[in-house]
This record gives sequence, structure tokens and C-alpha cells, in this order.
Amino acid sequence: MILVTGGAGYVGRHVCRALGEDDVIVVDDLRNSCRAALPDRPIILREIERAKVEWPRIDVVLHCAGHDDCARSSRDPGLAWRSNVAATAAFFEGARGKPVVFSSSAAVYGEPSVFPVAEGHLKLPISPEGRSKWTAEQLLRDYGVTLTVLRLFTVAGDDEDHPHEPHLIPNVVRAALTGRPLKVLGDGSAVRDFVHVEDVARAHLLAQGVPGIFNVGSGRGWSVLEVLEVARRVTGRTIDVESAPARSGDPRALVADISKARRELGWKPAFSLEEMIDSAWNWRKAHPDGYAGKKPEVHIPALRLEAWPPSVV
Repeated sequence: MILVTGGAGYVGRHVCRALGEDDVIVVDDLRNSCRAALPDRPIILREIERAKVEWPRIDVVLHCAGHDDCARSSRDPGLAWRSNVAATAAFFEGARGKPVVFSSSAAVYGEPSVFPVAEGHLKLPISPEGRSKWTAEQLLRDYGVTLTVLRLFTVAGDDEDHPHEPHLIPNVVRAALTGRPLKVLGDGSAVRDFVHVEDVARAHLLAQGVPGIFNVGSGRGWSVLEVLEVARRVTGRTIDVESAPARSGDPRALVADISKARRELGWKPAFSLEEMIDSAWNWRKAHPDGYAGKKPEVHIPALRLEAWPPSVV
């Protein structure tokens, strides 16, 4: 049995979709997601720190739950530490020896001194999110799980839909759709490595049973202004901008060296930046209110965790 934490979240739901008909149990408290995002999967509606798991029945855990907003973590560091460290500690306490694929973050690198950045680069995170993700990596090693760490760079494309959207591409396509100006933080020169969410989901599947640390990105970077120009071409819309101050905890540049994932996982990204933006644009046009305005087509009751194996109620 495969257990996916945060399985209704942005990365988690794409992992679940990639798993197809495999024997999968999802744990999600829907704090940063919506039931309509994963309508055809049973979900244990529970904070992971309160979930009681009969570990002998679990073959592998794909740990996608957690906090991944650098700017918000600077405003509310306790949220990052509770979500990424305290909750992880409580959930995995009995998981010794289990294979775990952990969705970590490129934020662990802070402001890297070389580009692209490889997995062995010095870790000097500059945000509570990065520090808490780095701590969670150490915690899971101390717990004795068989650990695979995927350090995700900027995941994009398709149905990215957060209650308080911090990420560039969904905000760009929303600006294109609504005609409202896009807030460009700083001077627009910050560089990020964007990787399609379906490529990220595929990395989670390939990483099962392969212990180690792997960067998951595209291997190249784009500035905010370059992304904006691509978005104008893809959408055919004039996207106006307004300037805003740079955010605390945001590095100037992050670009992945993905040679290790290519070599050891047989993984490489399949989607271009144009395709990422196009998929996000098409999804937002079809769902202008996001998942908040959409009810699940299929009603699947939540699972009751107290009875194990889980039973539908």
C-alpha cells in the first residue's frame, strides 16, 4: 500500500493521478487544498500529526504534505516549523525502515554561490521554509527511514490553485485572464528554474526504492521579466505590471543541476516553459474561480482512520 501525505495538494494530487489505480491511501487536512481537486480518491481527513498509521501495512510513503511558501514563512515562521518539522516528527515516529520519498525544497540552498546548484552545495537557507525543510530532511534520517529526498525547484503548470497564491505563473495567467496588472516584486530580474508538475509527479514514482537526494528542476533559469514575455506570447494578452517591493526570504537566483536525477533515476523534464504556461492558462480559463468554485463530480466519503484498514464512512 502506498500512503500519500498531502495528496489533495498541488503536487500530491498529481502524484496520485500518476499512480493511477495503485493501492493508495491519501492523508490530507484540506488546509491548503480542496476536496474537488481529488474527487475520485478516498481521503483520510486528518492533520498528519494526528494520524495513527499501522505501519506494517504501508509499503512506501510519498510525503508531499508541508508548507512551501517562503514569503509567508518569513511572516509566520511558526507555521513553517509546525507543518514541516513538528507534524513530520509526529507522523513518522513509528516508520523506521520504511521507504519514504520526501518532497523537499530548493529553498534549502539559500543564495547559492554557483549555478546550476548541485545536491552537495552548502546549505545556508535564508527563510524559515528553507530551514524547516532542511531540518525535516535531517529528522527523517534520524528516524531511520529509507529516505529519498526530492528537492523541488519552482513547480508550475496545470491546476496550481492556492488560497493565497504566492507563485509567479498562476499569478501571470490570472492577470492575463482578468486584465488586472501583475505585481512584479523587485526589478523583475530574479531567476527561477521552473518544472512542470507532471514531471515532478513522475520523479516521485521513479524515486521509489532509490535512496538519495535529487534536484528536480528543468536545469535552466528564467527571470520574472522573461517569464512575462513568454506568457504574453502564449496567451496573446497584454499583461500590464506594477512594481512592488522584493519579498523577504526570496533568493536572487535558483537553478538546478539535474544531472544526478537523469543518471540515477532515469528522469528528465519533458515540458518547456511555454507548455507550463499554456497548461496553466488553459486550466485557469476553464476554472476562473479555481477549485473553490467547483464541486466534486463524484462523491467519495472520507475515511475513518480509527478503523484500520481504513473503512469508508
